Amino acid sequence: MVNPGDYLPSDEDIDVEMLDSDTELSKVVAAPRKSPVSYDSDSDFEALPAKRKPAASKRGGRGRGRGRGRGGATRSTAKAVAAATPTEGSEIEGEDAFDAPAPKARRGRPRKVVDDSEKPKPKRGRKKAAANEDEDNFEAPVAKGKARQMTLDEIDATPKVLTFDPVHNAELAQTYPDPYWKELLSEPTDGGRIDLIDEDHPLELLPYTMTDQMALTGMALSPDGTMLATFGSSGNVHIWDTDTFACLVTLRDRAEPNIDEFFVGQFTPNSEYLVVGGKLKDRKRWSEADEDNHILACPLKVFNVVTGEVVARLDGHSEEILCVKSVVYKGENYFVTTSQDGYIRRWHMDSSWIVLKDSTEIADGITCMVFTVSFIPTTGNRYFIASTDDHLTLMDLERCKIVQRFDPIYSSYCDCGKFIELLEQPVYQALRPSIAAADVADTDEGCAIKSEDSVAASTMATAQQPPEPSGLHAYFVTRGVELLDAENNTVSSRPNTCTLHRLVYPTEPDGKFVLQEIRRYHHDEYMSNSWLIRIASNGRYILAPTLNGQVFVFNIATGQVTGILRDHDTIEVRDCKFHPTKNLLFTCSDDGTVKVYRSTTRPAQAVATTSGVAMDGVVTDEQVEDPESPKTAAVSPLALIKDGIETMVVGEIAPVSAEPTSAIPQPDDVMSAE
Repeated sequence: MVNPGDYLPSDEDIDVEMLDSDTELSKVVAAPRKSPVSYDSDSDFEALPAKRKPAASKRGGRGRGRGRGRGGATRSTAKAVAAATPTEGSEIEGEDAFDAPAPKARRGRPRKVVDDSEKPKPKRGRKKAAANEDEDNFEAPVAKGKARQMTLDEIDATPKVLTFDPVHNAELAQTYPDPYWKELLSEPTDGGRIDLIDEDHPLELLPYTMTDQMALTGMALSPDGTMLATFGSSGNVHIWDTDTFACLVTLRDRAEPNIDEFFVGQFTPNSEYLVVGGKLKDRKRWSEADEDNHILACPLKVFNVVTGEVVARLDGHSEEILCVKSVVYKGENYFVTTSQDGYIRRWHMDSSWIVLKDSTEIADGITCMVFTVSFIPTTGNRYFIASTDDHLTLMDLERCKIVQRFDPIYSSYCDCGKFIELLEQPVYQALRPSIAAADVADTDEGCAIKSEDSVAASTMATAQQPPEPSGLHAYFVTRGVELLDAENNTVSSRPNTCTLHRLVYPTEPDGKFVLQEIRRYHHDEYMSNSWLIRIASNGRYILAPTLNGQVFVFNIATGQVTGILRDHDTIEVRDCKFHPTKNLLFTCSDDGTVKVYRSTTRPAQAVATTSGVAMDGVVTDEQVEDPESPKTAAVSPLALIKDGIETMVVGEIAPVSAEPTSAIPQPDDVMSAE
């Protein structure tokens, strides 16, 4: 017969409340075991629970386990109470009495006892039908606060918002045309816009000086082309006459207590206002990280061109503003800005362009820096492409959403991109150009030249141009910055290039845009590994500034370098502009100057000089002006500045040397990009 005292109790009989500390556990383990009790019959064995009371009573403490939260006395307490009254035929050894603890109070809010006669309060939720209510008059209860599950038919009937609908886009483009991006498509006339730049049509530097006290980082032409605005680190915005090249007015926010630096700007369509942006620095706080004054939240400022007053200040960007565009979409006026904070903002303005209706930030969360934006042709100004970090991003202006991201183009930054209208179809280049050394000969100008055999080999190595897309497409040019080498961080890890892309529009609803790389443009001396540099194009050439004071002229169709401008010495060139109607080209640099060029026709008897191309037979200044070009209206801001605000004219044409110099290389300086 098994003696129950020879083994430990089971889980059902043991106290389920665990011990609170290791001290109590050690006491229980060290406690002497009670003497075993002998039983003479099976009836004695059945009375076992009553005899094991003392052992169970020593397991006290807060319950942790199966007995926790049961709302009353624990299992061990019930057994102890039952053991307090001896049963017949049982013997108790040791303690003669046991005081059972009182049952613990129930935790939580006590249950409310409701009398049957008491009417319960109405509960929230679905209303129950009365028991005596006629079934014919019963109406289904309406659920409140819960979403109703949609049926499959309702889901199919829900209209889907398309990201891009070709049919709707065609209607939008027809209703709201966007002709501004085609400003360079007008047929050239005598003295008209610059069309050719090569050895037979070199660029001539005009004897005019347009300067600022500090570095110039950007330029903007008025829509009618009569005014040129320059932006720089001095906090001044100079507006110049493109006929006389005199400074008409200088704009400055004189009420600003901190330090302004303007990078970019753009005229409103009526040329009445000029919106500018850049960097705002704390005048009284220094930043060790930037080694400059601490950068504050950078506002967008709108100047009245005539009065010079700041008529609007738009706050929203936390860092430098790198690009600003004014655009009209569906009859509404908008500013679109990019920033070094990684965000693009849409500013909805009223009809006057100076009252803000609302401002919306395009949700991104990934981009580190956003540089430029360019609106996609024939989309009614709804879609645009932004240069973001090392790639391009296609965005929707109406919904303020990202439509599509494209693969990275450069290893560091893609800091400039714009749509162009090609005047010549380029030679397709399937692979990126090899930058390996080839047959190079140095000339007096220091320009590397490819041999004819090398040019022919490069042309044969390129693949055939792919067929033109059947649907809509547009051409897009970019420039970028490459990572520096790990050795001394002075040389780029990859050669600097400009790239021509073709954007193919989708032909199906919600289809994907396709960005094709057509070819890259490179030169051994083209060093432009510095961000915040902008390129320009007239549809036939790409003007690519460099960090050492040069501007390379790439032929888009052939990839050849047809000219190099070297008039900014060795100081970084930031921006360049083709005039849309006049035979003029502008470049600005960190040296604080704006250089003005015009295209000339070189006669056959012209000879080369050490300073450039001889000026024998070139057109004179009187021939530059186009007699058929539109004149400024009497009510234009330019006329108001000239006629009514003479005190705002702060500059005149600066006298320079009568001997003009040419920055165009000789015929031997022309080379082909591999």
